[in-house]
Amino acid sequence: MTLLRTSLAVATLLACGLVSAQTSTGTSNAKPAAKPAQAAPAAKPKGKLMTRDELRACMKANDQNEARAAELDKQKAEVLKQRDELKAAKAESDKFESDLQAQGTAIKAEIDGVKAFGAEIEAGASKMEKAELKAKQEEYQARANALQPKIDAYNKARNDRVEINKSFNARVDAHQKVADEFNEAVEDLNEKRNDWKFKCGNRSYDEADEIAIKKEMGKK
Repeated sequence: MTLLRTSLAVATLLACGLVSAQTSTGTSNAKPAAKPAQAAPAAKPKGKLMTRDELRACMKANDQNEARAAELDKQKAEVLKQRDELKAAKAESDKFESDLQAQGTAIKAEIDGVKAFGAEIEAGASKMEKAELKAKQEEYQARANALQPKIDAYNKARNDRVEINKSFNARVDAHQKVADEFNEAVEDLNEKRNDWKFKCGNRSYDEADEIAIKKEMGKK
């Protein structure tokens, strides 16, 4: 009787989850920092007025902050899209792992059954008629031949999944880097807006200077 090639199958029945199965969920769920509140417009004239140069600097800084906020708002959409794609991929991977685990358990039970049948034949061979022994051996071989493709297919699926998991974890790492950079950019913008509020938000200015500066900037 030809023995089943079961060693690899049995060894690979252990779950082979995603390397970052636990951390990746946290990673992909990491929410980018919320868009900071827009800077308040400069106050109306009262008290000591800013010089035109000071007002110009404040207006330019405000424009730069708002332009950066618009850029980050677009980036936020992309970061969230990547996060959602990874969450969907993780859910698909979890289902595959669950199905494969169930398949492996079923195959192992079949392997044990065929092995037990083979042991039964060997134990009783001396008591069987030649024709009966031959029939039992042929039955064993038929069961072994039918089972082997299942074992080979299972092992291939498991090995292929290892590479898919590596690719997924690489995507998780790349997303984490993007999310970290995004959050750092938002924090930087928050600092600049707070600095603007301190230097410009409560300062008075001459509306004539504002009109003149807007004209310089090509604004209405």
